[in-house]
Amino acid sequence: MNKRTHLRVWIALLDRYELLLRVNAGKARNAFLSHAAYAYPTAQSLPTYVIEAHRKRIETVLTAHYQKVIPHFAGMALSQIKSRRIEKKSDTFQRLMAEWVSREALRKAAMIAATDAEAVRSAIRDGLDEGDGTEEIGRRIRKVSQLTKDRAGLIARTETHAAATFGSIESVRVAEQDLGVRMLKQWLPTLDNRTRPAHAAMSGQPPIPLDEKFIVDGEMMDRPGDPSASPANLLNCRCALIYTEATD
Repeated sequence: MNKRTHLRVWIALLDRYELLLRVNAGKARNAFLSHAAYAYPTAQSLPTYVIEAHRKRIETVLTAHYQKVIPHFAGMALSQIKSRRIEKKSDTFQRLMAEWVSREALRKAAMIAATDAEAVRSAIRDGLDEGDGTEEIGRRIRKVSQLTKDRAGLIARTETHAAATFGSIESVRVAEQDLGVRMLKQWLPTLDNRTRPAHAAMSGQPPIPLDEKFIVDGEMMDRPGDPSASPANLLNCRCALIYTEATD
């Protein structure tokens, strides 16, 4: 598979999984808003138990999503190792999924739930400032979902991409150790009018060893979607990784 074909397949898979996460996260968010609107007349606030239920629901959605994305992109990466016969071991995929879930699902769910909760509190404050009654404030809470469609898309794209690149590179790292091969990684940007200049500038950069870092706009990154990077290098990224075997 050449670079152009690889990138086309990569983007198509990202789009498919992003849509899935957007739908499932949207359902979770709408359930939260309905729960919050229902609880408001009695509590006269946003109860903590409603926020916690939302956090758990989001964590469940993210966990299920990671468990689909990581094996798919890991398998895609492993298919690029040509000189050795490699078995796509389910235990490796399970370990990678467990590692990513334990590292990211709880943290991201807490962040998303906190942001959604603040949006509801803001709606409540606006209603109180306007002198609304409980029914009007309940309607304001339900309408919060109309304000978060762009954010839902951003979350779906960023979370899918981060899990995809993690599964990709970590599966190749495991294969490198198991097979005794030395692999190189290369940043493959999507070159269109949506690509940030710093990522477009990675086009044509030579492959580097897996344990080295890319320098992207002055920032060191293990891969596209590296969660240690700044938001400017993460949000809405669609760049891919490709791998080759070192010849020396």
